[in-house]
Amino acid sequence: MLRNASPECVKLSLVEAAPILGVSPHTLRAWTREKRIPFYRNGRRIVFAVPDLERFLANNRVEARER
Repeated sequence: MLRNASPECVKLSLVEAAPILGVSPHTLRAWTREKRIPFYRNGRRIVFAVPDLERFLANNRVEARER
């Protein structure tokens, strides 16, 4: 990651983003093929914006059942 960069402009590689989401790089690559998660492509390189990862996690949160 870049130092002194705002979170909006920080981009992570597929290998850096996978542990944040708790999945393997292979799974994250499959999600990009399925267009399940937002990403940027520069040629063959795939990168992810930190706010997009946070939003993806928030949108896929499952609430606990009350007993």
